[in-house]
Amino acid sequence: MDETLNEYALEVGTKLRDNDINTEVFLEDKKFKAKLKYADKLAIPYVIVIGEDEAKDNKVTLKNMVSGEQETLKVEEVSKKIKSE
Repeated sequence: MDETLNEYALEVGTKLRDNDINTEVFLEDKKFKAKLKYADKLAIPYVIVIGEDEAKDNKVTLKNMVSGEQETLKVEEVSKKIKSE
């Protein structure tokens, strides 16, 4: 995630917390693989990936850390998806 997307990432984090989803926003300048390894080490079941395309479309990519499946969703859809599984 590019530093220019930090504001959007923080907005997404706030929206998820407002919907009772425990959220940690990882803003450190690390390689993507290191960020996923961090989430895996903490047994975080889902990660959200935000790139330029996602931010432009007001979406995020939700990755299930157990199955490896991922899909691009509107921010409002993420809470519903997580709570339904």
